[in-house]
Amino acid sequence: MKIKHCYFPLLFMLISLSGCLRLATTPTVDLSRFTPQISETINVDPPKGERTPILTLDPETEEALQMYPLWVGSTWVYDYLGYDQDIEVIWRVIETVIDSNVVEGHYVVKMERTANVIEGIPPVGFRSAPETGIFWYLVDGNNLYRFDNESNFELSEAWLELVLPFPDAGEAWVPDPDQRGLPEPAKFGYCDVSDPFKGVLPMGGMYTCYNIAMHNDDQTFEQTFCENVGFVYRELHFYSLSYGYRVELKGFLLQ
Repeated sequence: MKIKHCYFPLLFMLISLSGCLRLATTPTVDLSRFTPQISETINVDPPKGERTPILTLDPETEEALQMYPLWVGSTWVYDYLGYDQDIEVIWRVIETVIDSNVVEGHYVVKMERTANVIEGIPPVGFRSAPETGIFWYLVDGNNLYRFDNESNFELSEAWLELVLPFPDAGEAWVPDPDQRGLPEPAKFGYCDVSDPFKGVLPMGGMYTCYNIAMHNDDQTFEQTFCENVGFVYRELHFYSLSYGYRVELKGFLLQ
């Protein structure tokens, strides 16, 4: 069964009011460090008088990085709620760009993701726990690919996380490389995006945002992405097994 389109404009503003998602208020990091701001030390298109970029990038890559500022030191702080039929657990998740390089003409960043429990006790083998560790993004023009290791940056085998700028509403891309290689268009597993809308983040600031939906037969995967910030909301739910997670941005520091 194909799921319905299920977009949630400004959902990331309303989550804290929802009875089905309890976001912890006790931080394990100093969130005052992660207020909305952009460093003046690196800009893709810097105003007069500011420093120029440390890398020379093609225009398409520059445009993608204006929308998703993947510069070394950029950090995003999330509250992550994992749940199943029996338990809810909340983690504080931090994603940081810790290194960057140019590989065969492509801008590549090394990301670190950490997580600390701030509410609840996850059982052993809890399937809704956040993934942690190191992963990589590679920007190939408008396409942003995700890799779990750096031994093989083969684009045809990589997860296509985003297309920036986004395709027009109603158009789609297929993240899974196995499905992208099918001779016929994928019936499930494709992503499409809403029209842009203006959103105000809980920590302040108005941004141009988009809702992204991945279509599958037994799960819902929704995301909200805001230009010049990144991902501000994610939700994954598996229907048959009744488990999933919800993620809300709590703060960010951009370089």
